Amino acid sequence: MRRKILKECTECASKNIYRNVERGETTCRDCGLVIEDRMVDFSQEWRDFADDGSSGQKRRTGAPTSHTSFDQGLGTEVGSTSDFYKLGSDRERDRFFRLRKWNIRISTAIERNLKVALAELKRVSSFLRLPRSVEEEAARIYRRAVQKGLVRGRSMESV
Repeated sequence: MRRKILKECTECASKNIYRNVERGETTCRDCGLVIEDRMVDFSQEWRDFADDGSSGQKRRTGAPTSHTSFDQGLGTEVGSTSDFYKLGSDRERDRFFRLRKWNIRISTAIERNLKVALAELKRVSSFLRLPRSVEEEAARIYRRAVQKGLVRGRSMESV
């Protein structure tokens, strides 16, 4: 899958485009439009875990991406049920549930479909005791089918 690299802003036609790799965003410096977000930097990241500040042995950081997770292991989730009990006031609890609700609502139909389908795929592969590589390949194939619109209107079991 190739991405078209924009040379100018779609809003104001400015060529003053800034790509922030740390935040994963491409923005227009003139009008402030976020042209692209959630960009993933696939380059290697190395960290030095030495406490004394000397340059010791560096290691790669971060978990590998996975096709078996609906967000490929890159997304975030607003809290869990165990976090709810740590909150003190009713106001904080209300805010917690509101944020969780909006986090669920802003997901697209494709993301919701992938979440349910990949959970089912995990269940079936666990039951059949399939190797991880087979599960990854099946998830990759399902993702491609979703992107091409082949699963729309069909049950996950039939796909």
